[in-house]
Amino acid sequence: MDLLPQLLALVQADDLVAVQAWLEPRPGWLFRVGRHSGASMAGALGRVRTPAMAELLVDHGLDLAVVSAAWASGIGLGAIPGPVAERWVARGATLSVHAAAALGLIGPLRELLDAAPDQVGAPGGDGCHPLHFARTVAVAELLLERGAELDARDDDHDSTPAQWRIGEAPDVTRFLLQRGATPDLFMAAGLGDEALARRMVAAHPECTTDRIGNNSGPFPGIGFQGRGGTIYQWTLGFNQSPQEIAWARGHRAIFDFLMSRTPPRAAFLIACAMADRVRAEDILARHSGLRAELTGEDLALLAKCCWETNLNPAAVRLMLDLGFPVAVPEHNHGFLPLHNAAWCGHAGLVELLLQRGHPVDVRDPQHQGTPLDWALHSCVQAGRHPEGEFARVLTLLLAAGATVAPGRFPTGRADLDDVLRAVQRP
Repeated sequence: MDLLPQLLALVQADDLVAVQAWLEPRPGWLFRVGRHSGASMAGALGRVRTPAMAELLVDHGLDLAVVSAAWASGIGLGAIPGPVAERWVARGATLSVHAAAALGLIGPLRELLDAAPDQVGAPGGDGCHPLHFARTVAVAELLLERGAELDARDDDHDSTPAQWRIGEAPDVTRFLLQRGATPDLFMAAGLGDEALARRMVAAHPECTTDRIGNNSGPFPGIGFQGRGGTIYQWTLGFNQSPQEIAWARGHRAIFDFLMSRTPPRAAFLIACAMADRVRAEDILARHSGLRAELTGEDLALLAKCCWETNLNPAAVRLMLDLGFPVAVPEHNHGFLPLHNAAWCGHAGLVELLLQRGHPVDVRDPQHQGTPLDWALHSCVQAGRHPEGEFARVLTLLLAAGATVAPGRFPTGRADLDDVLRAVQRP
């Protein structure tokens, strides 16, 4: 299985000659890998960029039954070009209504709905309807013509098609809004629709305090009530406010309007998340009792800014400077700031947290791991942060008094073992 990454790199480069040269001495290998590791092969499908590469892989044993199964749920197909999907269908891959909608294959989708009209509301991945996956306006229009529910909510994220599509297909979200989909302030910020933003604030003034991932609001995070949290985490961004989304997308007029309507506590948190020291200090100067108003969920923003989806050392430093406690966990999972920073291999952030008094050997409630355990697992097993300074992170944690659990040494990585060896006792 460790051969698969080699092939995937060549596929992603769309190097037909190199892929053919790699596969020819391995007859049947591609078929066997697909049959024994469909999940890995499913992840490879998004690497194929051209119909020629799609054809070559089939010629060398790509199992189209694996392809059909991999894309049946409709989830994760946004990176597969339509012409690639068409080529595989022509060679024998089959489509669900969810895959046809997600791949933008309107002809096959129409045929599927002609044959089974009730499939327009069938549950796919995460309990989504086909409309949640509509790649194009034409696909969305066909589904609505066939009776699709405009504001259907999926099972895992409790989110509508308009919320699902705003990331990969904002034109579909605009179309669904025109057809009467329920709007929210995040849609206005993501689309840059100032008129919609003004209407939302006029109708629901409290919406300026919403934040993706806050369980006290309508857009909760992963783990809330045992579910996946709002789809906005993936389509717009983790732990973002509408104001931050508007700013990041260059919609300055919307940002200024929303901030003018945002209560002080929420505005302060936005300034902290944006590492805007001047704005944050100004708000505190004008509202002297604001610190006492911060909730546990507000204070957990620091831990979120130490995690990989929102890694922001400048925001963490500002929050610490302004009085945030250093060791408030993120609520859904109970992970502390130091766990998160260690996982990312961010030595500068680890050092800052330790300097500000973060406990070093505290264990998280889910995995019972210390920050040092998290750093080791991230570096040696997970491998999501090849840029991480893990040897320096270990050095900092050990200097602060962290202990090494039995069985953690050796790790098999020379740079980590050099650090750990120094603290091993005979």
